[in-house]
Amino acid sequence: MSTGVDWGPQEIAIIGAAVLAVLLALGWYLSYTAVRLDRLHHRVMGTAAALDAQLVRRAEAALEVAYIAGIDPASATLMAASAGQVLDQAETWSQERLDAESQLTGVLRATEAPDNAAGAEVVELLERLRGTGERVQLARRFHNEAVRETRDVRGQRLVRFLHLAGSAKVPLPITFDDDWPSAR
Repeated sequence: MSTGVDWGPQEIAIIGAAVLAVLLALGWYLSYTAVRLDRLHHRVMGTAAALDAQLVRRAEAALEVAYIAGIDPASATLMAASAGQVLDQAETWSQERLDAESQLTGVLRATEAPDNAAGAEVVELLERLRGTGERVQLARRFHNEAVRETRDVRGQRLVRFLHLAGSAKVPLPITFDDDWPSAR
């Protein structure tokens, strides 16, 4: 007496092929996701390095403006001190560094540009400083976008369950005041 279904060699081959296809598709998806996650982590590291470089350029430009541009002495002293504090930070993304960056942004916003009689060199320095400030904003946006994408992929259930992120740390967005004045 037969209680089950009689499976012939052809049915078993079809089922085996279907199971193999599903396993191959799952393996491909997991491999693709792991590689994508690795690339996203590398992108986060690259955007963080680019942001750091832009912040250093901004601090250096602020120092040049403070020493050369002919702004009022009190503003020049504050700008030089803030820029120096940024450049003296040893740990790249510590809270002290972020606070120093916000303070420098505040000083830059509060500093009045020299009068229109300023020479071409002063105008060039101020334009360079303005450009570095805008590039800092863009670099921070790119970095935070890369962090958001990475965290979205890391948040998927299958990625968390299978630990596809490995031992990589969860990236954090970088936040500080980088709001540049609309007109100088």
